[in-house]
Amino acid sequence: MKTMFKFHIVMALLVAVPAVAGAQQALTSVAALLGTHFHASQRVGYVRLRFDANNVHVLGPQGQELGLRPRAAVERHLHEALPRSEYTVFVARTGSRIDGYMIEDQERGQHEPIDFATFTDAHGAVTRVEILAYREAYGDGVREARFRDQFRGRTAESGFRVGEDVDVIGGASISSRSVTMGVERATALVSALVSLGDAIAAR
Repeated sequence: MKTMFKFHIVMALLVAVPAVAGAQQALTSVAALLGTHFHASQRVGYVRLRFDANNVHVLGPQGQELGLRPRAAVERHLHEALPRSEYTVFVARTGSRIDGYMIEDQERGQHEPIDFATFTDAHGAVTRVEILAYREAYGDGVREARFRDQFRGRTAESGFRVGEDVDVIGGASISSRSVTMGVERATALVSALVSLGDAIAAR
């Protein structure tokens, strides 16, 4: 079971993660996170969310369309425009049951990008936030559990106002805001999948 589980994770990552500078390091980190967080799941695959002017298309690994949602239904949860037109969402499953989702994303801090991963349960509530790479010389308090744990239980319907709903780390206000925007975006993206759970789990 362990060997097969790791095989599914690695294969999903090789296909889903785009080739960029430093991708090998990121690949190892994401695979390790998926393996530890979803250790009880039978397999981890992925779907892609592709946005056009009006809709979000949920695509399987072979590009097959699994469902369609209005773009406005996702963006109504956000306070910023989507920076990309396509996102990869990892999906952990056991049999026909979805155990949870994970999105790896990036937001710019004061000077450098911050890489992070947001995990949710099958209903779209945040269960874990991890900082994968923090490149600034200061302000790395966002890596601390006391900041990351604030997001547990939040969904796309929750508040994400920095300084009100989410406490800012002293000396890391820009990084706090950046990570918060990223987690908010992750919950909005997962919300597009929750109602399509049966179709996704069947793949």
